[in-house]
Amino acid sequence: MIVETQRTLALQCPACQGTQFHEFSIFEVGPQPHPLQCKCGFAHGQVSRTGSRYTIDAFSLAGERVRLIYPAKEFLRARLMSLIEPTFGDTIGFLGRDKDVSEAVSHSECFQFGSDGAELEDFENPDVMYAVLARLQRLAGEGKITCQCDHPSVGIDIYPDRVELVCSFCGSAVVIEASAPYHQERVARLHEIVMEPSSYASLGECLKPLF
Repeated sequence: MIVETQRTLALQCPACQGTQFHEFSIFEVGPQPHPLQCKCGFAHGQVSRTGSRYTIDAFSLAGERVRLIYPAKEFLRARLMSLIEPTFGDTIGFLGRDKDVSEAVSHSECFQFGSDGAELEDFENPDVMYAVLARLQRLAGEGKITCQCDHPSVGIDIYPDRVELVCSFCGSAVVIEASAPYHQERVARLHEIVMEPSSYASLGECLKPLF
């Protein structure tokens, strides 16, 4: 039996809505999670192995966390697997051989990758944007970015000079500027972001009590 050691994982990034292809060796995946970072700077997933099972942690385009667990035989040998979000049945990515994954992405109607995903050179200040995204990623991982509506589902949109947190259920949004050093300093001082239902505000307007 021949097992190919290289795997390709294609994911859509909920932050920039772009495509990211991750190529990795199966020997890189162990109990310690192997990080999956988009070119825009957003950490949109990880791959890990526990015994004979492999786990892919990722996000849907709506920003919801998705955990998929596969037996080793399927993860290591499948030419192509569609990654299906279990709640709504949406395809969030593909895993398999590089050629098969590329073809699946290019031909899939339900998995449309944006061709205009944000590149670091598109940002007015890449260093500031990267730091802001990293801080927001940490807060989100700690469950500290929320909306007070009945069914919160907070996603993120990235622009050259700012980031917008948007609740896909009620439409509330928070605009966070990310083009100057003091924007980075302001976000670094945040401990929590709580959005009001169906509201639209800038960082300074709605988050003053958090400083």
